[in-house]
Amino acid sequence: MTSIQGILIACCLLAAVLGSVTFRAKLAYRMLALFLGVTATIFVLFPEFTTVIAHALGVGRGTDLLLYLSLIAGVHAMLLLYLRIRELERKLTEHVRATALRGAKRTTVL
Repeated sequence: MTSIQGILIACCLLAAVLGSVTFRAKLAYRMLALFLGVTATIFVLFPEFTTVIAHALGVGRGTDLLLYLSLIAGVHAMLLLYLRIRELERKLTEHVRATALRGAKRTTVL
């Protein structure tokens, strides 16, 4: 094992543990974080394994496969964050409207 592999494995496992702690209430998210951490560790330990998988899927190199998967995962994460922000904005708008209506009812009663 090279020194960069040791550093990458430590980072992968740290990310898996932090992801698991962050998603402590959601078992599915915790399992996904653990799965991604273990998978990344395996790919760091056995880099030729990505090339084998890439060839089986019809991609030339394992590096290209990882790039494609990272791109898809990044776009997916951005869409999820966008949807979360839209939902929070909708809830905030409803709350502000309800507060404004309550304030307007109080001033008209007085």
